Amino acid sequence: MNELFETYKTLNPMLQIYWGMAIVASVVFIFQAISVFAGFDADADVSGTDADFDADGFHLVSIKTIVCFILGFGWTGVLLWDDIVNGWLLSLIATLVGLLFMSLIAYMLYMVMKLDKDNTFHIQQTVGMEADVYLAIPGERAESGKVLVSVNGSLHELEALTDNADKIPTGSKVRVTSVEGNSLVIVEKI
Repeated sequence: MNELFETYKTLNPMLQIYWGMAIVASVVFIFQAISVFAGFDADADVSGTDADFDADGFHLVSIKTIVCFILGFGWTGVLLWDDIVNGWLLSLIATLVGLLFMSLIAYMLYMVMKLDKDNTFHIQQTVGMEADVYLAIPGERAESGKVLVSVNGSLHELEALTDNADKIPTGSKVRVTSVEGNSLVIVEKI
């Protein structure tokens, strides 16, 4: 172990920084990955506006994204040290790779958090929406017909009644005016 520290001390100071960042970020990244799989995931928003990473308030800067930036920055510096002699150019490339890592993890976290959204269909969401008549709807609530309505990108077939005096034929456009019960909508022809 002493030989390792002695070798580390002989390195160029900038290479010491790259190695230090790479090793520390790798350890933290592994710890974060283990905690995610164990169900102890936690992340903090560094901007101070929110204590959590949420899909509605896309946070680019969080503990996870900062660790990924340092990980990309450090390992890029270590791996390209012998290939890129210009220290400023190496720092620029390492910074760009770090920003790429940071952006990718932020985007992946954003996409994962979107999966957590409740996309359960509630018939009340259809009020005010346009629909297509699938099966003709007799007038004056004589009988129910069927309409197709799209809610959150999902198509739903619902039973429908109308207060109109005339029958609404198949293929007509209607607007949902109200809901009765859990599966019946009241519509009017547009």
